[in-house]
Amino acid sequence: EDNPDHAVLVQAMLDYRSLRGQVYVTESVAEAKSYLLGEWPFDDPDRNPLPQLVILDHWLDDGTGLDLLEWLKIVPGLSKIPVVVFTGCRDAKVRKEAEALGVVGFFLKPEGFDALGEAIEEFLRPNLMRNSKEDSGESGSAQAG
Repeated sequence: EDNPDHAVLVQAMLDYRSLRGQVYVTESVAEAKSYLLGEWPFDDPDRNPLPQLVILDHWLDDGTGLDLLEWLKIVPGLSKIPVVVFTGCRDAKVRKEAEALGVVGFFLKPEGFDALGEAIEEFLRPNLMRNSKEDSGESGSAQAG
């Protein structure tokens, strides 16, 4: 996401929905790749964990969300991370390409904000419930990122 205000809105939406997730923001394709690979300055996995869900904008500083999505789908260990697109891009071709690359949701800014919240909750809630069970001594593990 190259707009810090949108990142703050996503974090606020997580908080409002009582999801204990943390939003980690990268502003470019290159920075996102470094984060996901755990490269410096993102080489501390405790501070920069792999996400359970990637929220991807289409327009980024050095490329497009589709560029990152194509890369994600071929990298072992990252190809299984679900991706939703949250963008101002209203081009039907972009949406079709994203869906062909396996995104689990495509939402338009800003009118898709509530739908994005519901989709994030749908993907994160089961993992967060597993975290609660683990905290109480029950089995299961997950980490919201």
